[in-house]
Amino acid sequence: MQLTWRDTGCAGQGRFPVPTSCTRARLPAGLLIFFIISAQPLWAQTASRSSVSALIAQNRLDDAEKQLWSILSQQPDQGWALDLMAEIRMRQKRAPETEALFRRALTLRPNDVQAYRGLGKLYSSLGNSPQAIDSYSHVVAIAPADVAANVELAVLYQKAGQYKESVAAAQRVPMASRPARILPVLAADYFATREDAKVPPLIPSLLRHANSQPEVLRDFVTVLLHNGYVDDAAGIMATVKPAKPSAGHLQTLALVRAAQGKPQEAMALLSQALKLQPKSFELLFDSAGLAAQENQLDKMIDFLHRADEVEPNRPEVLQKLSLALLKTGHRAPAVAVARRLNAIQPDNADNEYVMAFALIEADLPEEAEPIARKLAAVRPDDANSQLLLGIAEFKTGDAAGAKRDLQRCLTIDSHSADAHYYLALMGRREGNIDAARGELEEAVQMNPEHALAQAELGTLYLQIGDLEQARAVLEQAVKLAPSVSQYHYHLGLTYSRLGMLEPARSEMDTYSRLRQTEDEEHKRERSVAQPPASSEQP
Repeated sequence: MQLTWRDTGCAGQGRFPVPTSCTRARLPAGLLIFFIISAQPLWAQTASRSSVSALIAQNRLDDAEKQLWSILSQQPDQGWALDLMAEIRMRQKRAPETEALFRRALTLRPNDVQAYRGLGKLYSSLGNSPQAIDSYSHVVAIAPADVAANVELAVLYQKAGQYKESVAAAQRVPMASRPARILPVLAADYFATREDAKVPPLIPSLLRHANSQPEVLRDFVTVLLHNGYVDDAAGIMATVKPAKPSAGHLQTLALVRAAQGKPQEAMALLSQALKLQPKSFELLFDSAGLAAQENQLDKMIDFLHRADEVEPNRPEVLQKLSLALLKTGHRAPAVAVARRLNAIQPDNADNEYVMAFALIEADLPEEAEPIARKLAAVRPDDANSQLLLGIAEFKTGDAAGAKRDLQRCLTIDSHSADAHYYLALMGRREGNIDAARGELEEAVQMNPEHALAQAELGTLYLQIGDLEQARAVLEQAVKLAPSVSQYHYHLGLTYSRLGMLEPARSEMDTYSRLRQTEDEEHKRERSVAQPPASSEQP
């Protein structure tokens, strides 16, 4: 039956009247109830979703999860609830469950933008750039103008070295909507694609955000420094003059001063920044790097230890800490740090190299050899891996294997001073003095700062009676490594045979003092490596 306005009892109001109280009052009761009941699930869903989202935003994850379970127990296919449950799992760092929940949501709604966005965030946090790019690309395929997804894609593409794709993603974001964090990304893209002229137009936008977002200023300046634009970076920092410099501003200025060849100014700025933020990982890590550049290894180690306390088990910290400890003669702690590193990232070739190197330096070649052999097999064209294996074989007494792999190292890199040095040790062990001298002379010619090679060559000259050559080379060895007792001992012998009695006495005194210190350090390291056995009887 066709309804007419006559049927409502409100005749005379025209065919398309404006609704009045008359028309509302005469609406069929059943139809009105139907509308009210039908609207309830939608209203309840909206209310539940907003309340759960609010709880998650407040980090009240347990309360949010209880509400979601009550919804999902009755409506297990409710996509928005799955998305929010996945977000909770992500915050709880339960990655497999997070991924499974988002994937389940996508089976129900293939165009679920929030699920794809969540997967992109998850994969980014796990360092899985290809999967993160794929997930955010799905968001953009569904919603091409999505600002957040395009920004994330620009960042991810830039890190992956896909610079043109990064620029394309950034350009899909309207200029007015571009967040400041995209500016250093675009600068890096333009430098990589040799479009340097496009970088200066970014600077006015950068300056508008420089004081409110110092981390963006730091990233932009770092890009300039990395590409050799030191003066331009310094010019930007001269323009940005906050009334009260933040730790981030001081850190960025320190990077510029270091690039300008002013390390003392840089370290002073970092010290000021650390007073403001003493537990800043970035400040401590940068301070360690600057100390390393200045060859202040004890300071470097202190900063790395502090950075490790702030954010434990960061691989980049443990790698540098282990090597710095080795360089300063702290072999047992270096091995302990290397073990931590490999426990965090097992089967990582770079970490295994640090481990094998530390074990060799700590006189544990039997443990180092299988690791070095694995590395040499995985990296057959890497000179350092072949060198490491050759050293391990030399120290375990496998002369044939050591000679083979050291020569293989020289085939790959003929300028490896270490390979020549160990071949010289083998020649000397075999009684072939001429071969040993030839290898050592090659080593010091390639690397005049190779203290071990200088010292070994000096003792060889001393052995064959070439005292003036021995004196010159051993003096260089002592200059390069003044804390090694044996170098002073052999230089003292050389002075004595040359009739230089006073210098000889001085060198022998230094030898005795350093030898005592070395012995005490070795005892301490042995006690750390081998704690005393329990006194309890079995």
